[in-house]
Amino acid sequence: MPQLDRIIVFSQIFWLVLIFSIFYAILTHYFLPEFLKSLKIRKQVIDLNTKEILKKTERTLSKQNLLVKILVKNLEITSGLLVSYFGQLIKNKKRVDTLMIDQKIGLVILNTVKFCDFKLLNSIFVYPKSLKFKD
Repeated sequence: MPQLDRIIVFSQIFWLVLIFSIFYAILTHYFLPEFLKSLKIRKQVIDLNTKEILKKTERTLSKQNLLVKILVKNLEITSGLLVSYFGQLIKNKKRVDTLMIDQKIGLVILNTVKFCDFKLLNSIFVYPKSLKFKD
């Protein structure tokens, strides 16, 4: 059979091995180092970004915990003031004016919400992407 002739098959195998050996040598000496360098740089960038994200999350969590502590403290103070004020109001007057009490409670709740929104908005930092600000 002419397809399996030893002379033809040997030359085809020789050229196949030679071309693939040259191709392998070119890839390993020229392209592989560049590819590995880009992978190493990518890994370093990912590591730096991960560290930066961890730092920012830690700072955010600490600010959130501080905000929660401030809010709890202020709500306890507000609760104590409300209890003492309304207790004195009820003792001084035999008749309780519920409309005035509701207005006072509404005012306290409104001020608390404003305070919470103000503190929350001050704790969030928003940077425009065009400035590329690093904190």
